[in-house]
Amino acid sequence: MRTYSLPDRLRAIILDIDRTLYDHDEYAEEQIASQYRRAAEAWGVSQAEAAKRVRAWREEYARKNGGRHQSLGNTLAGLGVPIETSVRWRAQSIAPEDYLRRDPQLVAALGELAAHVTLVAVTNNPVSVGQATLHVLGVDELVADVVGLDTTGRSKPDPEPFREAIRRLGVPPGSIISVGDRYDVDIAPALSLGMGGVQVDGVTDVHRLPELLRKHGLLGAVTLD
Repeated sequence: MRTYSLPDRLRAIILDIDRTLYDHDEYAEEQIASQYRRAAEAWGVSQAEAAKRVRAWREEYARKNGGRHQSLGNTLAGLGVPIETSVRWRAQSIAPEDYLRRDPQLVAALGELAAHVTLVAVTNNPVSVGQATLHVLGVDELVADVVGLDTTGRSKPDPEPFREAIRRLGVPPGSIISVGDRYDVDIAPALSLGMGGVQVDGVTDVHRLPELLRKHGLLGAVTLD
């Protein structure tokens, strides 16, 4: 877990969902594979060829942009698939209930956070998929809002989803932190808007997030061992 520019006063947390609020490689990989399958059908090529086109576009993007990574939605858009189409493909293909289960430790951690600050999720999946994922994990009632791919028509690392989250929260960006597993996608755009950030390596780090914030004096009193 790595921290970036934490605020003096914390009022809200923006949460990534996939590979942040759960660890399930098969499900994460199936989400990507489902988009390759749909792209392959649209392009009239094999799934392997679709994946190859995606990798080539991403490699070229990274080469031209200082090694920075790009999301799958933005990559497909660069290859001619409109964001609206990606939204439809994802909503039709992704089923978190087939893979995930309630996470009591996550419920406890987000419950503690939600008692002090407002939680909003920002995801590159459609709102419906984000909400379904939060529900399966057991934390949907703790997260006040979800900003998804269909909210702004923009995919992280585009900063617009973060701007929309700030608008909905109604608090200064300097009082918000973004929590996610990918620096280029979840943290860097938030930092560029004046927010703080915490990069995690998965849900185990999120389980420990209240402890981290307490130690920095951002979530009530520090508990002594």
